[in-house]
Amino acid sequence: MKTDILLSTFNGAPFLDDLIRSLYGQTYTDWHLLVRDDGSADRTPELLKSYYDKDKGRITLLKGGKKQLGPKKSFEYLLQQSEADYVLFCDQDDVWLPGKIEKTLAKMQKLEYHYPEAPALVFTDLIVTDKMLREIYPSFWEYMKTDPANILNIYRLLVNNPVVGCTVMINKKVKELVLPFPEEAVMHDWWIALKISQKGVADYIARPTVLYRMHATNNIGTYNADKKYYVRRLAGLPKTFSQNKDAVRMLRKLDFRLSVLKFTGYKIKMTFSKIF
Repeated sequence: MKTDILLSTFNGAPFLDDLIRSLYGQTYTDWHLLVRDDGSADRTPELLKSYYDKDKGRITLLKGGKKQLGPKKSFEYLLQQSEADYVLFCDQDDVWLPGKIEKTLAKMQKLEYHYPEAPALVFTDLIVTDKMLREIYPSFWEYMKTDPANILNIYRLLVNNPVVGCTVMINKKVKELVLPFPEEAVMHDWWIALKISQKGVADYIARPTVLYRMHATNNIGTYNADKKYYVRRLAGLPKTFSQNKDAVRMLRKLDFRLSVLKFTGYKIKMTFSKIF
């Protein structure tokens, strides 16, 4: 049973030591790190080479990092190269809690026991921290006002995605289902979650397994989704709909018919529910 950790890096030198130490601190140790650098201009390639030189049997550095693909396409390439039974996605600036792989794999194997032929995904909650890893909020899901059960309803998932890539484990059957990522996919984790909601099975661990670091150079921003945030979204409804064009385009790439009208209805209903 092979388990790959996929890591895409870009100018991540300040954070890599924390991440790599947390991988080596895992209670589950039978993992392999597959790394692609996306054209870093800082010391990231040098650091990756030093990790590789220390543990060539555990780490693979993929070539071709000078061309910047962006995170979605970089993770697509990493997934294409992996032949593992299980794959985890890894962000350069986070820290994994020691039992992350062990707990996620146990949940995955329970899921596969009940659905042995299905593409399967497991995801978890996170602890939100500042760039120094000081806790801001104990639950990402609560902080973002998102519900992990949204994975069970594709329209709710389109409106409010609780699946954060750095918490995700997928089995090998997912590759055929999700690759290649279409240009219309907003991000790899959201696209994978949608395809699983459509044609696979998913479960989640309602406990954090990752310290999710917030800082100025996050590729995807995090915000406190309090009532004031949703009131602003409702007041600027035309702009809100405009911002959701990307989600609608992604919806249309799914290979069965979904209703844009129904998606809009869920959007309005779920926004009101955050306020009242």
